[in-house]
Amino acid sequence: MKVDMLTLQGDKAGKATLHDDIFMLPVRADLLHRAVRWQQAKRRAGTHKVLSRSEIARTNKKFVRQKGSGGARHGSKRVNIFRGGGVVHGP
Repeated sequence: MKVDMLTLQGDKAGKATLHDDIFMLPVRADLLHRAVRWQQAKRRAGTHKVLSRSEIARTNKKFVRQKGSGGARHGSKRVNIFRGGGVVHGP
C-alpha cells in the first residue's frame, strides 16, 4: 500500500510504502480503547491520596467492651471494615 507523506505545513513530500501485513489488518477496538486509556492515565498529575488508618479523625478508645456484648472483639472504629474507616492499601 502506498501513502502520501506530508510535511508539517501540509505539503506533499513524497510517497511511502507500507506493508499490507501490518497496515491492512482490521481495527481492534479493544486495543484502541486500552491505548487511549493508557494515554489518559499517563497525563494525570498523580496527586491522588486516601486516608490511612492513622490519619482518620476518630478516637483511639476501644468502642465496645471485650466480653459480654455478643459481638466481635473490635478495638478501633478507624479500621477499614467500618464506614468512614481508613483505606488499607491506597494509591
